[in-house]
Amino acid sequence: MYTNILHLPNTHTHTTHIYYPHYYKQEIAQRHYHVDPASIYAAIQEFQDLRDSIVAVSKNSEGLFLLCNYYKQLNIVSKRFLDKRLKHGVAFSWFDAISGTLAAQQSAIYEKAAVLFNVSSLHTQIAAQQDRSTREGLDLATCNLQKAIGCLDYMKDTFSHSPTKDMSVEMLNMFGDLMKAQSHELSIWEAEKLAGLQTDVVSLIGYAEKTKRISESYKAVCEQVDEPSMKGYLPACWVAIIKIKDAHFRGLSHYYAALVHILLSELFRHGGHISESVRTEMHFMYTDTNKELFSENVKDHNGFALSHLDSACIQSEYAVKYDRLCKDLEPLKPLHQLLTETNEQNLTKRQEMANIESNAVCPSSIQPAAVDLNPPPPDFSTVRTRDGFKALGPLPSFSAENSWTVPRTVVLRKGKSGFGFSLQGSYPVSFVDVEDTGPAKVGWGRGEGRALY
Repeated sequence: MYTNILHLPNTHTHTTHIYYPHYYKQEIAQRHYHVDPASIYAAIQEFQDLRDSIVAVSKNSEGLFLLCNYYKQLNIVSKRFLDKRLKHGVAFSWFDAISGTLAAQQSAIYEKAAVLFNVSSLHTQIAAQQDRSTREGLDLATCNLQKAIGCLDYMKDTFSHSPTKDMSVEMLNMFGDLMKAQSHELSIWEAEKLAGLQTDVVSLIGYAEKTKRISESYKAVCEQVDEPSMKGYLPACWVAIIKIKDAHFRGLSHYYAALVHILLSELFRHGGHISESVRTEMHFMYTDTNKELFSENVKDHNGFALSHLDSACIQSEYAVKYDRLCKDLEPLKPLHQLLTETNEQNLTKRQEMANIESNAVCPSSIQPAAVDLNPPPPDFSTVRTRDGFKALGPLPSFSAENSWTVPRTVVLRKGKSGFGFSLQGSYPVSFVDVEDTGPAKVGWGRGEGRALY
């Protein structure tokens, strides 16, 4: 179906500036780590520049690299400085991607979630840029949509209590289902059209099942956007396109099912018989089967065809109506043309069978095709980062959650039985087994000294 992919808007295009050196130089560098702020100023400024660079990233792999690099650096910085026990004073502010509402939190988890949302958003925008008239472009679009779904699923598992609606569990579910529906549309329908549609019975059964799968995917999204909490939040054109696609593909499913029964009717009229392969596919085409479905009565199959064509006409008319009611879709001329042509196609086929003898039959629901999506979780392993704050010491020991005293020098004189302590680990080493009566007792008490370079 010729429409642009609905992509997620970015929140990083509107975020407030954070001046990290102001927070870290005095409060944390001196009071927590007891180091000269000048020794880490360059690393803080480098991190500051990295965050500033994600405000307007390019819609390509370079933009993804910047976001992923910042996400990994943020993991390091949060361990060094952003513990809740430290009064770091950093408030992360982001605007809602849909409504524009500003929200701020001091939690680094919120900052990470916002970056992940933007990674997902950028994947959808890259997908929308692809040339879907080529196999390579179609595969790239599908791949990026599935990566976006993986990011959204990961956010649902790791982040909750969003201060903005766009990253609430409700919206993440809706965005994920929308991307799944569009991924279904690309992978199982546009791929078929690109390869060339066939007119044999087995192929038509497959088209009916696949278009039903797409319509069911969009139906799930329709049910979510119709919730009272969604009213007035999503753009009207989004809601219209979702409903158009649900109706359009549902109508196509009925149209192809009608063509199946028309071909079978022609076959039986000329004395032919249904093959075992077709009989097997017919079993999977409907949720329930009845005896008329496998009969070789021409009137029965004409009845099935008429019933499906009536449903196809109703659905295509719904799609045209949704299109006309949304003024924001007026510039999409190819969409209007496609919907109009589809509706005329259904009406023409229905008129051709108006005077054909048929039996009144009621077909079961068409079974949607089984399609497995395996969206990959976000993978940052390909992005290599370095710890710019090595001057503070090894991260496992010198972090925001560990408190240290001011470094001091202690002179020990070796006694008859040694220094009276043992060392454990490396860089830094830890004091263990400090003897109460040994030389190590002089200068610090038992258990006071924790590390030594």
